[in-house]
Amino acid sequence: MESSENKPMTKVIIHVEGGLVQAVYSAEELDIQVYDLDLSDFATTSEVAERKVIAADLAKEIKGLKQIY
Repeated sequence: MESSENKPMTKVIIHVEGGLVQAVYSAEELDIQVYDLDLSDFATTSEVAERKVIAADLAKEIKGLKQIY
């Protein structure tokens, strides 16, 4: 069995333009999730609360994952 150190890495290209993800390209099928934690300068109380929920979900989802960039 081939170790993960010898296995070629999956190439993923993320195209961002205008501050938005426009496309994600990969040589194989992947589970891609985007967490947008940006807030406008005029965010409402409910938008701030929603961002906190999204940030907590992100923190939960990345546990045990390796940051690659």
